[in-house]
Amino acid sequence: MDESFSAYIRHRRLEEAATALPAPDSRLNVSEAAARWHFTDSSHFIHAFKKQYQATPAQFARRPT
Repeated sequence: MDESFSAYIRHRRLEEAATALPAPDSRLNVSEAAARWHFTDSSHFIHAFKKQYQATPAQFARRPT
């Protein structure tokens, strides 16, 4: 399935967030992560993240690596 350019960009931003959130030296909270990856607000970021990863950013960050 082809995705739109904006969907591709959102997907890539979420991938970057997913890589950074569980990093041992990461101390980002959800609001900071939303701002860093250019989401309008933390609720929009949480919703998009959960849709892509079936977990909230906080749940994802706590997963064992």
